[in-house]
Amino acid sequence: MEIAAEELGPVAGHEVAKNEFLSVLAADKLHHGWLLRGPRGVGKARLALQFAARLLGGASLAGLSVDADDAVGRLIVAGSHPDFRIIRRPLDDKGKMKTEIPVDSVRELSAFFSLRPAMGGWRVAIIDAVDELNRFGANALLKTLEEPPGKSVLLLVSHGEQALLPTVRSRCRVLSCRPLSEVETIEALKLGQMPQARAEEVAKLAPGRPGRALAVQGPESDSAVGAVRNALRTIDRVDAGTLHAALTLAAKSDVALGAAIDTLRSSLQKRAARELDPVVAGEWATVVLDVIRLEAEARELNMDKAQTISAALSRVARLARG
Repeated sequence: MEIAAEELGPVAGHEVAKNEFLSVLAADKLHHGWLLRGPRGVGKARLALQFAARLLGGASLAGLSVDADDAVGRLIVAGSHPDFRIIRRPLDDKGKMKTEIPVDSVRELSAFFSLRPAMGGWRVAIIDAVDELNRFGANALLKTLEEPPGKSVLLLVSHGEQALLPTVRSRCRVLSCRPLSEVETIEALKLGQMPQARAEEVAKLAPGRPGRALAVQGPESDSAVGAVRNALRTIDRVDAGTLHAALTLAAKSDVALGAAIDTLRSSLQKRAARELDPVVAGEWATVVLDVIRLEAEARELNMDKAQTISAALSRVARLARG
């Protein structure tokens, strides 16, 4: 599978994860399975690609900086590197992305890893993301992790939206990829040649998650974000007008819905953080998790957009009313 050239390049933030990986590699103690965990849009897949490129000989020992102009980078982008595989959800006959990664794609890893590295180094595969495997795919993945051949590395991207088999988790070394700081988020957006002023504006759409912010930017998003913020100001009394506006604007597109959900989640996280009563703070944190799960379910089940944002706001309203 090919990847877009802009997916390969420097990664902003995640210094702890980068240093851990590079130090283990330098010590020649590289684990065969790595689990990169964190919310969507923080740069996990991009980081996994840099790890893969480094193993395949595309970066100096000092860092992770391979791009599409590098010899290894060109092969990765073209999907023609013999020692690299990336597994993602494929497109269906209508050009739409399927809801799951086919189990056959995971099973093919056994054959891929059974071969000797064609270019004399490592064989590396990325699954982006393990949240999109069904139970058959998860079991096939476990088989690969249980019988790792030499000089092979499997990088698993996880958004934490679906339960992961404990046996898969136990066979991987975990790297936590947390949301970026505001400065790092803006830096990440600028890496894509976005002007400073625009990067500062886009960063607000999904704080700490530049990939998500890029995915949900646009006029429809701006309108949906404004409407949700207005709804949140009156959520304890459920003002019909502001609620209706939020539902209408968020339902216009997947992009608008994504921006609305991110705004809601960010507001809830801030609300939980400033609550002094630990019990109440825990209740707000639970609503944050509810909204995260709701978004994942909506994407998986192709739920109606207005229904999705309505359900999310209703959960907030119930808690706000006490």
